[in-house]
Amino acid sequence: MRLRFLLLPLLAALPVACNSPSASEANSKSKWEAGGLRSIPIELQDLAQDETSEEVPAAEASAPAPAQADDGQSTAEALAQDGDALTRRRTKRAFLAGESIRHGDALLDRADLEGALVAFSEALAVDPSNQEARVRMRKVEAMLGHRYAVAADALEDEVERSMVKRAQARIEAERFAILGDAALRRGDYDSAIGEYRQAELILRFNPLIATASLDERVISGKLNSAVDLAEEARRAAHEEQRATASMARAESERREREYHENKLITLFREASQAFLNENFKHAEAVCDLILMDDPGNEAATMLRENSRHARHISTAERNRRDYKEQWLRTFADLDTLNVIQTETIVFNDLERWAEVMKRNPREFSPTDASGDAEDAVVYAKLEDVRFAPQFVGEDGEGAPLVEVSSFLQSLTGVNFVISTMVREDLGEEETMVNLQLPEYSVRKILDIIAETHESLRWKVQDGVVKFVTSEEMIGGQVLRMYEVRDLIHPIPDFPGRDINVQPSGGIELVEEEPEERESNVVTSDLLDQLIRNNIAPESWEADPSNNLQINEMGVMVVNQTPEVHKLIANLLADLREATGIMVDIQARFIKVEDNFLEDIGVDFRGLGQPGLGTNEFFDDFGDATTQAELGSEIGTDPSLGAFYNEGEDGDIKGRVEQLWDNALESPGGLEGSGGLSFQWTYLNDVQLELILRAVQKSERIELVSNPKVLVTNTGRANLTVLNQVVYVKDFDVEIAQAASIADPIIDVVQDGVILDVRPVVSADRRFITLEVRPTIATLTRPIREKSTTLGSQASVTIQLPELELQRLRTTIPMPDGATVMLGGLKVSDKKDHRSGVPILNKIPLISMLFERKGKAISNRKLLILLKADIVIPAEHEPTEAQLRGV
Repeated sequence: MRLRFLLLPLLAALPVACNSPSASEANSKSKWEAGGLRSIPIELQDLAQDETSEEVPAAEASAPAPAQADDGQSTAEALAQDGDALTRRRTKRAFLAGESIRHGDALLDRADLEGALVAFSEALAVDPSNQEARVRMRKVEAMLGHRYAVAADALEDEVERSMVKRAQARIEAERFAILGDAALRRGDYDSAIGEYRQAELILRFNPLIATASLDERVISGKLNSAVDLAEEARRAAHEEQRATASMARAESERREREYHENKLITLFREASQAFLNENFKHAEAVCDLILMDDPGNEAATMLRENSRHARHISTAERNRRDYKEQWLRTFADLDTLNVIQTETIVFNDLERWAEVMKRNPREFSPTDASGDAEDAVVYAKLEDVRFAPQFVGEDGEGAPLVEVSSFLQSLTGVNFVISTMVREDLGEEETMVNLQLPEYSVRKILDIIAETHESLRWKVQDGVVKFVTSEEMIGGQVLRMYEVRDLIHPIPDFPGRDINVQPSGGIELVEEEPEERESNVVTSDLLDQLIRNNIAPESWEADPSNNLQINEMGVMVVNQTPEVHKLIANLLADLREATGIMVDIQARFIKVEDNFLEDIGVDFRGLGQPGLGTNEFFDDFGDATTQAELGSEIGTDPSLGAFYNEGEDGDIKGRVEQLWDNALESPGGLEGSGGLSFQWTYLNDVQLELILRAVQKSERIELVSNPKVLVTNTGRANLTVLNQVVYVKDFDVEIAQAASIADPIIDVVQDGVILDVRPVVSADRRFITLEVRPTIATLTRPIREKSTTLGSQASVTIQLPELELQRLRTTIPMPDGATVMLGGLKVSDKKDHRSGVPILNKIPLISMLFERKGKAISNRKLLILLKADIVIPAEHEPTEAQLRGV
């Protein structure tokens, strides 16, 4: 502003100078031509404030002289002169600005950006409203880039430096002012305030660039307006926010009320519907929910009471109905118990089995399931794709790994990547692949490539097959736990006991002690060695983080890579295939007996009491005083069979009785009792009594014992069906006060069937090796008794049991499902007894009255048959079709 007042006298004198346009233009032209661009600042001393001088009030520009104050004509002439002067000044400014622009364009064409910047700045200083100068300045700004801001500092001339800075400041101030106006128009008051403050700051430090439209006061006014408008906008926005929040709160309260009302209505409808459906418990629970939100709801209270009362009535009725149904079902189950199950495994409850099939091993695995799924898909493709590799190369030395990787990628559709360490650390010979093999899977070929190269390995990571070095295989471990107790914990054996009779004071029978098994399939140490020696054996020592431990509870903890985990899981699955195998063993003990007995004989005996005839008797057994004790045993009966009394001449007594040393009986159990017994008595001078006995018996016995037992593979089991019989084995004599007391010793004898087996299934599951020990024990009944005395005391009786044992010990291989005859026993026992009176038993017809014939035949046969079936539970599982309807 100070410069503006200094130049006013010059502007007042300017019209006088402009009266000589030719001289002035010549002078200007001479200066331009003589000094070039340096002459413009001299002219600018008269034109520095052209825009300001144009805005001087008319009264100041055409101030009347004191002598012409009242002369209107002089005033008009002065105004005209001032207008002409302004026109000339504007023309001159336009001319000078145009010359500067043309000079600047010439410098710009010569790539003198700094000179062009000075020229355009002079043009803008001469004519601040010149748009061409502004356009040129922006062009130079774009071309200079970051150097534009310091371009003025590089000028040596102080005048030029100041002029360039003023031009830059004017353009920046105008730009900020224009941006502020644009922001103000679109309502962005904060941005407008920022732009106006930038323009105000530039004008404050560069007051000489001020114009009528670009002045600090104008910009300050706009800034204040923008601040006021921003404050008003903030207040309006705040009020609007408050109004919006109030409306939103009211709307939320309304929605909450409607939601609460609708919730209560919905719950009450649900409770009513449950009550109508006789689901009284649910209706009562829903009413409780309603009363929690609305304790005073009378309808819900009444419905809850009704539901509770109805539930009690319904429960009582259901209990009565269930009791009746369970009673009927109990008797139905008793009726079905007679139905014998013939199948080894029967899935009665398919619904339960459908739930059981969803079970999985409880194993800890923190790996990402999605990553495992991607890698599983890649492994499946590598297994499915097969080809015959012919990697020999043109010179026969093999194919580069890059070509092999590209070929496998195109063949399988899986991305193959070669790691950086393989490319940089391994030489060409170490990565050359030379293979000529028959058809294999891609995975097998990759394993062969890794085995034939010392430092080259492969792995699947993130769905990509990577060729890596052996060092890169370190890391990437995953911690998993495996249940292996079914493999390492042994299954106990249950051998059958031996049956025999232990005599009193004899040697005690020692029962067989079962062998202690170390494991079911493998021991924990052997499983550890099996995994370490066969699954990636080099990886366990290559990386210390790879570890395997098996605790006493049968849990195996493994920290290894996912690829090794898959191989371990496959190995455990293969080992478990043998553990799930069982053998259904069915033994048949077939005993066949064919017995025959025949006994025919005639005796003459039995006269006298209690029958008819004389009471005379034989006295050939000793003194008559002992006769009363006779007759209790066979052959000691003194009765007569024939008697003839001759009076004083005496009498004739006779007796014929056919006796055998042993009773005629069949070894199979037939006895000579029953049959025909005929007694004939003749009373006259001669008295006769004839007794005829005739019996014939035959029997055929077929006894089948069919024990059946289901045994796990390699396990030992027994099936025992025994009868226990108590008998008096012996006596202990106890003496007290000169008296002896017999204390009986009681023992137990057993008879029945014992089947002791141990099956071993072959690897192909086609044959079974059976260790069989069947035993059949038969106790002879009744138990034979023996009486003895204890000195002067009464006699005591001890029992002597007889036990028939049929036992077999053998080991046989047999096919699955076949029947094998283990052994047999045939016994043929024949007895032919004859007793008669010599000579008389030779006379025809008469011989039948004086002899007894007995015949007993017993044919016995014992067969032991064995059938074994391999039972794999997985093969008996219900099919998908059976479970589809469950």
